[in-house]
Amino acid sequence: MATAYFMQLLTQMSEARTDQEHMEIYMISKPSIPDRTNYILGKSVQSPLSEMIWTGKQLKQLGAGILAVPCITAHFFHDELQDEVGLPVMNAVEETAVCLWNRGIKHVGILATEGTIQSQIFQRVLEGYGISSEIPDKEMQQIITDMIYHDIKAGKTVDIERFGRVSAELNEKGAQVVILACTELSLIKKDFPIGTGYLDVMEVLAAKTVQKCGRLRAEYRKLITL
Repeated sequence: MATAYFMQLLTQMSEARTDQEHMEIYMISKPSIPDRTNYILGKSVQSPLSEMIWTGKQLKQLGAGILAVPCITAHFFHDELQDEVGLPVMNAVEETAVCLWNRGIKHVGILATEGTIQSQIFQRVLEGYGISSEIPDKEMQQIITDMIYHDIKAGKTVDIERFGRVSAELNEKGAQVVILACTELSLIKKDFPIGTGYLDVMEVLAAKTVQKCGRLRAEYRKLITL
């Protein structure tokens, strides 16, 4: 569902008056790729990288000039994927840090899979821009993990009050903005009025991809609402 929403974002963010003015998009949805978090946490020996590389090469053969991966945990493999496929791969983590830095944000909270949190791919990049970060405590992280795997991926309804509790905990720790750093969590922002103070990494990835391949609508040039 996150991949379908990403394609929707690419389309609605594009400044295009006709079909022909939209970018060409080749999409492969390959749910058989092994779980990224389980591999990163050492719960599985099945690396997703070889399947990601195969998919990237298929898209390259179709004519793709750049790749965008609407799975944030998969960015753990960003550099290897880019090297093996031989195409530029959009870096949603880096682009998110730039977006926050441009707005003068200094302290953020991160909502993501355990794989993304434990690998510290966001924390390290954010630190390079002078941005400190907070992560949920163990109990709150379990709530987010359950939402991602047992609710959203399973096609069930999210308990938005539980989501709000986790966000509030990060705000209490001083987070100016809460990063939705998992594309499943992007669907919560899509479907619920969660309010201000969030930055959706999938929106960042979509907006930057449109800028690379076409023209971005003016209303999507500022993605943080405070």
